[in-house]
Amino acid sequence: MTEQVIQPKFQFFSDFDGTIALNDVGDGVFTTFAGPKWIEPVLEWKKGKITSKECLTLECALTTVSRQELENFSDQQKIDPYFEEFIGYCRQQNYPFIVLSDGLSFYIRRILAKFGFHDIEVRANELIFLDNNKIRPEFPYYEKGCLGCGNCKGYHISNQRQAGATSVYIGDGLSDRCGVHASDIVFAKDDLQKYCIDSGVDFYEFTNFKDVLEKFKKLELEFV
Repeated sequence: MTEQVIQPKFQFFSDFDGTIALNDVGDGVFTTFAGPKWIEPVLEWKKGKITSKECLTLECALTTVSRQELENFSDQQKIDPYFEEFIGYCRQQNYPFIVLSDGLSFYIRRILAKFGFHDIEVRANELIFLDNNKIRPEFPYYEKGCLGCGNCKGYHISNQRQAGATSVYIGDGLSDRCGVHASDIVFAKDDLQKYCIDSGVDFYEFTNFKDVLEKFKKLELEFV
């Protein structure tokens, strides 16, 4: 007899930098190891003059860091203190949870593993260490997405959507724009909140994952 697979009612997708991680780890990497010029491509990206793929490539080109230095830096980072409770609820309810980031999987996976979340699925850009402590990003999902993002979150949400499931997105920044347009429910703060207001996208405001969980539990009752 074939075991019946129970389809989840909800799927969660979340940004990492500034959302799961308390700080924007990517910005911290470049502030620490790239020097002041790293902000120039970021400003060009925010103005829409370059893609996030071009932005990250330029930032990495300005950076001098060894694998050990980046590991040590990653190990100093902290995550939202309520994230563990949130993930515990997702697992209890059998709700899939995927991290989507236009940052680098190197530090994301290491930070998650440090806090016991090594099994969380991550879709992000990759990092290559070169000679003389230089780094280069790689973009395994770029061609599949909107071609404006290095790693288009909208692509992943559309591609991973399970039949009958309500998709929930959690984020804080401009790299989440494609993600919110592909989702059914949006939790937003900071720059993403402003974008949603300006673009007419409905969202729920949050400060941390405690807020998300409390508000989601109320929404969950509406889908019973």
